[in-house]
Amino acid sequence: MRFLITIVLSVLFCEGAGLLSAALIPTKLNIMPWTLITLSESHPIETTLGVICAFLLSAVVYGYFLGGQHRIYSFILSLIIGVIVITLATALTILNIWQGISINSITQFIIITKSPELYPKLVQATIIGLSAPIFMLIIFCKDKFNSNNALGNAHFATAFEVLKAGFLKKCEGAILIGKKYGAPLWSNGFEHVLVFAPSGSGKTRSIAIPNLMQYPYSVVCNDVKLTIFKKTAQYRETVLGHKCFCWNPTSPEGNTHRYNPLSLISEDKRLRITDIQKIAHILIPDSKKSDPIWQQAARKLFKAMVLYLLDTNDVPTTLGEINRLLKKPSFDNWLAEAIESRADLDEACLNNANSYLNNHEKTRSSILETLTGYLELFEDSLIDAATSATDFDIRNLRREKMTIYIGFTDDDMERLSPLLNLFWQQLISAMIQKIPHPKNEPYPLLCLIDEFSSLGRIERLRRSLKLLREYRVRCVLMLQYIAQTYEQYSRDEAKAFTNIKTKIAFAPDDEQDAEYISKLLGTKTTRVNCYSHATQQHGYNSSTSTQFQATPLMRADEIMRLERSHSLIIKTGVPVVKARLW
Repeated sequence: MRFLITIVLSVLFCEGAGLLSAALIPTKLNIMPWTLITLSESHPIETTLGVICAFLLSAVVYGYFLGGQHRIYSFILSLIIGVIVITLATALTILNIWQGISINSITQFIIITKSPELYPKLVQATIIGLSAPIFMLIIFCKDKFNSNNALGNAHFATAFEVLKAGFLKKCEGAILIGKKYGAPLWSNGFEHVLVFAPSGSGKTRSIAIPNLMQYPYSVVCNDVKLTIFKKTAQYRETVLGHKCFCWNPTSPEGNTHRYNPLSLISEDKRLRITDIQKIAHILIPDSKKSDPIWQQAARKLFKAMVLYLLDTNDVPTTLGEINRLLKKPSFDNWLAEAIESRADLDEACLNNANSYLNNHEKTRSSILETLTGYLELFEDSLIDAATSATDFDIRNLRREKMTIYIGFTDDDMERLSPLLNLFWQQLISAMIQKIPHPKNEPYPLLCLIDEFSSLGRIERLRRSLKLLREYRVRCVLMLQYIAQTYEQYSRDEAKAFTNIKTKIAFAPDDEQDAEYISKLLGTKTTRVNCYSHATQQHGYNSSTSTQFQATPLMRADEIMRLERSHSLIIKTGVPVVKARLW
């Protein structure tokens, strides 16, 4: 496309040079457009100036269509050309009024520059002409130069500030966060991104899908309704060379890859207790509303069951199998017989099983009820099948190019949140086991976590978020309402997410979110002129005073009315960028 634009502009350039030169020179040639003529009889200076003018015009148009920093440079070039044109036009008008000299061609202009009498007058007229754009510039910048920023200097980023912040430069592994000046805006490095976007605002269309179409390395993403998978999986497989997996635990047709959370347990008996404990604490967290004794006892029984399955060859080690064993009509008798008849069981298995069996019958019933309550999700045959084995290893995400889509629907989100929470916590744990070596694990990982606040409390992510960049992992966290974060985390704990340096805000539906975003944008100092009139005995007395007030860069109501095609990019140390959606 750019090649075709270049060809068209080249033709226009040649024709423009010919026609402009012909207009400046008296000639008897019959000059018609689209002949690519060469004016051999013209004055060389006139031809040169004509070519330069055509070239500058082409450069401005071409730079505008290229977008990005090229568009910024074309604006600067247009401004320079405008200053020159205004200066010359004003100077020639003054010269015409002053001396009655009318200049109709470049030749006449050159003659005047060589005239000892007229040249000084031309210089004086040019100086006077230059005062016109200078005066316009002073009027334009008056408020900026005279502004008092004592109460705040928040403002929207200028073109130079956008350029300086590096938004228009794409580095390796950059993610797309918006569009400005006709070019994509990029977030480079391993900084995380927090997206505030209510339902239907276009975050999937403008953030998730574009990044899946351009990000060349491994990606794991939440995919509500499988929209992202349908639009990007084939491209990532055929063009980017990825292995793509779609884990959709509730697919009615069973069209899903499988992931067994217990498959990550180490085969080394010295290490597997640690892995089981991690899973147990994620699946069965301590209750904040009641005595955690029941969760603690349930975790012990869970560890005993997992260790039993690991040391039993003829049964699968899955959460669904544990749920089936717990639902046996006489589970207590079965467990007692199982540990008595097996001499090869791990000592930790025996200890945890006996800890359960040594309780009173009512206590055992409460412990069993607690554990089965946390595992009731696996009564669903679809979920049981989707967790019966593992088709992909999340530990290989930095070793090979992989894309994992986690599919679910809105109505299943709450029901699946414990399982999805377990997946993401296991993923973070696997990624922070050790610092990756560039030779063994050459690929970084991007985590697109949509509906982040609906997944429950992801404690490992909260504690590790600032450290993930060392492990070459970056996250894009998407949430609908800020209040959802406070449902899972305290105000202080939520700062781990709300303090992310780069934030993208779409038009919110909630007034509290709009107020929060307004505070993030900051305040500006506004000058207010106050006029007062008083009636006195001898007439009127009026006075004028100037006050400065701190006003928000954007009020909450303005943010709520933000166009659906725009977003606000808020980055620490950079003025807010009002961008278009990709």
